[in-house]
Amino acid sequence: MVNKFTNIKERVVLIAKKQSISQEQFFHSIGMTSANFRGKAKETPLNSKAIVNIITKYPEVDLYWLLLGEKENQQANVVNEPGLEYKTIHQTCEEKDEIIAMLKNQIQDLKTDKEDLKKLLGLAQGKK
Repeated sequence: MVNKFTNIKERVVLIAKKQSISQEQFFHSIGMTSANFRGKAKETPLNSKAIVNIITKYPEVDLYWLLLGEKENQQANVVNEPGLEYKTIHQTCEEKDEIIAMLKNQIQDLKTDKEDLKKLLGLAQGKK
């Protein structure tokens, strides 16, 4: 099976190349050396401390891309803004609340009408 993602360390090297400092200085700034990005060491995982250093010292780096090697799907991100489905459900809930309030009023009106009818029937039965 072919891995469609580049190695995370390859992406770190790409980040290092784009900086205005040397790659050695970049690697030092994230707590590593260039040796960690060559040969067999390049195939080993990147430690979490290095990831934290990268995203802290280089906030322009897209964390999603760094970790997965692809751009984040903005449409799938529902953390900051509710999606259409949420809005639809929310509107539906408001509509249901309005219907429930209306039905409660109708029930109260029917109960009042029922009491009035009982009184009328009682009066009518008392006349006989």
